[in-house]
Amino acid sequence: MLTKTRAFVLKEIKFRDTSTICTLYTRDFGRLSVILKGGRNPKSKLSGLFSTGNLLEVVLYKGINRNLHLVSEARIIRSPMTAEPDMERFSAIYRIIETIRNTTGNEEKNIRLFDALARTIESLCNTCKNTDAVVAWFLLRLISNMGFEPSIEHCVMTGDRIMTTLEKRPDSVLYLFYDPGGVALEPPAIHSRQAGQPLPIPVYLLMHALANTDILSVSDLDVLPEESQQLCDILQNYCSMHSDNQPPVKSRKIISQIRSKEN
Repeated sequence: MLTKTRAFVLKEIKFRDTSTICTLYTRDFGRLSVILKGGRNPKSKLSGLFSTGNLLEVVLYKGINRNLHLVSEARIIRSPMTAEPDMERFSAIYRIIETIRNTTGNEEKNIRLFDALARTIESLCNTCKNTDAVVAWFLLRLISNMGFEPSIEHCVMTGDRIMTTLEKRPDSVLYLFYDPGGVALEPPAIHSRQAGQPLPIPVYLLMHALANTDILSVSDLDVLPEESQQLCDILQNYCSMHSDNQPPVKSRKIISQIRSKEN
């Protein structure tokens, strides 16, 4: 079947003399592997297009019940290599790549997740004041679209509205719990054995803002670099905890299909 889709390059490896095998995360098929026959030949129309981190539009022959699909055509939509070299941008993109590789399965379609990814890559490839804040924005969408979104507005233990409590008691202590997933006010002793970690109030406020902000407005937020970096680390850890305990592949595909239909 000849089909066109948008794709993000997760990995590229050399194959034989001039070919390349790439792992892509695609909008219409989820994660899959493709082969670029002769793709490393400088005369090939695919040469140089499939660098890790590139956002592409691809035409491929997608075989039924095959693990490797053939790329026919491609064009670059965004590439981290087209702007001025920036180690922070490269680091952010590779952090996203590693997260996607660890949290998604083969051919698990999730249109909303891909669209969030594409907007994130476009933002990182443009002028970006705080790459960690952009990555944190993406991680919040990934968590939501993978089906383990944390409770941010209300205390996951008591149901109290957190922002209201902080207005009354600005010295409150917050935690991010993994199970049940969400933010909690200082927990009673009965919950002290639950898996979680302290969540500084400024970091929580940033999380709350990013959860309710379009990515185009992230650069307008007054964010301290150390707070956005800490939030990235916390959300990455949250992703890791949940990806290690994901439901079976069949259940994840059902979740992905439901969320794709909501798009």
